[in-house]
Amino acid sequence: MTAALHRSYLYVPAHKARLVEKAYASEADAVVLDLEDAVPPAGKEAARRAAAEILSTTPPKPTYVRVNSPASGLARDDVRAVARPGLAAVRLPKVEHPRQVREAARWLEEAQSDAGLQILVESALGVEALSELARSTPRLERIGLGENDLRADLRTDFDGPTMDAARVRCVFVSRAAGLVSPAMSVHPRLDDPEGLRRSCRHGLGMGYLGRFAVHPAQLPVINEVFTPSEREADDARAVLAAAASRPDAGSSVFVTDDGRTVAPPLLAQARAVLAMAEALSAGTRPS
Repeated sequence: MTAALHRSYLYVPAHKARLVEKAYASEADAVVLDLEDAVPPAGKEAARRAAAEILSTTPPKPTYVRVNSPASGLARDDVRAVARPGLAAVRLPKVEHPRQVREAARWLEEAQSDAGLQILVESALGVEALSELARSTPRLERIGLGENDLRADLRTDFDGPTMDAARVRCVFVSRAAGLVSPAMSVHPRLDDPEGLRRSCRHGLGMGYLGRFAVHPAQLPVINEVFTPSEREADDARAVLAAAASRPDAGSSVFVTDDGRTVAPPLLAQARAVLAMAEALSAGTRPS
C-alpha cells in the first residue's frame, strides 16, 4: 500500500455534521472522521452511519476514519461500515499485537476495499512491539503514536526524553519497514501557537512529516512548518541539476560550480525535499 502525503490532518467527530462541513472548508490537507475518542458511547452508531454516508461518494478532501479500538468490540463493524469508495485509509487505535493489524487488514479485504491501513500505538507494550507491528501485513502504510494515552501509560510529560525516545523509535521502525514517515500526534493545547510551532519544528527534525490537529486554529502553523520553503526546493533542484551531468554523482563526492561540496547523502536529501514539495501540491506520496 502507498500513503498520500499531507502536511495537516484535522480530526472531526463524524456525527457532527456542522463540524464536518467546517473541516472540509478548513486549511487541512486531509480530514479524519473520528468514531473513537470524540464520540460518546451513545453516539457511536450515529457516527458510524454518518461516516459511511460521507464516504459513499467522493469527499471534498482525502478522508480517513479513526475507528474504535480492537478491544472495544466495535472495530470490525466500524471498518466494514466505512469501507466505501471515498475512504483513503482506516486508522486503527490502541494497537499492541500484530494479530490486531492482520485482522483489520482482513476486514478491509473482505469488504473488497482498496483503502489503506494505518495504526496508532498508545502504550508501552505497543512501542515495544513496533517492529513486529510494522511488518505485520502488506496492507499497512503508516504507523503513529497516540501520545495522550502513551504519556499516561509511561507516566511522563509530553516534552521529556521518554516521549522523544518513543517518537524517534517510531521514525526508525517506519523507515526500516519501508513505510511512509509518521505524522505527529496532536498538540495538547489549543491556545499555544508558539508552543505548537516549536513542537512541529522539533518533530520535523526527528523525521516526522505532517501533523494531526483537533482544531482548525492549529492548521496554519502546521502547514507552515511542514511545507518546504521555495528556497529549500530551489536548492534541491540546483543540487540535482548539477548531479545530472555527472555519471559518478551517486557514488562519489563532487564540487558544484558555485563551490558546494555534494556527496551521495546530500543528493538523497535533495530528492526527498523536492519530492515532498511536489507531493504536497499533487497529493501523492514521495518516493
